[in-house]
Formats: sequence, C-alpha cells, structure tokens
Amino acid sequence: MVWFFVIITVALVGAGAYYWRWRRMIAAEVAEGAAIEWAHLQKHEPEFLADVSEEKFREIYALVHTPRFPGYVLAMTVTFFASLPVTFAALVLVLWVAQAVGAVPEPVDVANRLLLDEGRLIFFRETPPEAALYYLRDVSGFYYFFGVLTVWLGIVAFFMRRYHRNRPGYLRDEIIRTRE
Repeated sequence: MVWFFVIITVALVGAGAYYWRWRRMIAAEVAEGAAIEWAHLQKHEPEFLADVSEEKFREIYALVHTPRFPGYVLAMTVTFFASLPVTFAALVLVLWVAQAVGAVPEPVDVANRLLLDEGRLIFFRETPPEAALYYLRDVSGFYYFFGVLTVWLGIVAFFMRRYHRNRPGYLRDEIIRTRE
C-alpha cells in the first residue's frame, strides 16, 4: 500500500509540474490576447473602458479567458488520493462499531443460512460448507468499494459545484460588474 501511495504521489507531482508549466504558457497567451483586446476596445469603444485601467482590464480578461477545468481536475485527483487513508479508516471504524453493537452478523451465522438441510450450499452444490465463509469475505469487499465510490462522488460534487458557482461571465459582463 505504501508503494501505491509513493507511485501516485510521484505521478501527481509530475502532473502538478506539467500543469504549472502549462498554466504559465496559457498566462502568456492570455496576456497577449488582453493587450490586443485592450487596443481594440480603446480604438472602437473608448467610452466603455472609461472607468477601467489597463491593469484591471488584464485581470478581468485573465479571469474570463483562463481555462479553469484542468486545475479543478488536478485538485479533485489529489483530494481523492489524499482522502483514501481517511476513507478506509472511517469505513473500518464504522464496521467495528457496527460489529460491536451487533448490527453485523457473524460470517459463520450467515454461512449457516446459505446451507440446505443436506449440508450443501444453496449457491454452490459441489463445495464444502467452509467455502461460504470465503464467499462472504469476498462479498464484503463491496462495502469498501461503495464507501470509496461514495466519498469520490462527494469530492467530485463538491468541486463541480464550486467550479460552476465561481464561473465568470462574459468579458463585457465582468467589466460592467467591476464598475458597480
């Protein structure tokens, strides 16, 4: 498990470095576009930009035209892998509490319910009764699978709500909004 996290951490650090480099390249392109748009608006609509400085215009232009989705995907991925130890610890705690209060039946009791009167399993006719314990152990892995899946969906929902809530409007809308 430690090697899994080491490999994932190295991959995420590499993705973060690539994202940082990409973000610098995009920032240069956005700055170039802001200069062109500023010159165009100064020439054709100077009254629209009367209350806005060139520096403030560049900030607004960068806010509107910088892609945000790759950063959110990277943040979601980092959060997901950082939450795995906490998720597993919480699932083990929930299972331990459920067993302590008697909410989870013992595997032997469940295995005995899978047997017919002749001592054969309901699902597997040719297997010994001990196979039911192995079967139940394997099925209990779904508890962890669905627990991790639920946490992951919660992380995605959190970041996507934030992504859409913080979405900027069009350039003209943002310029008008800064005047108010």
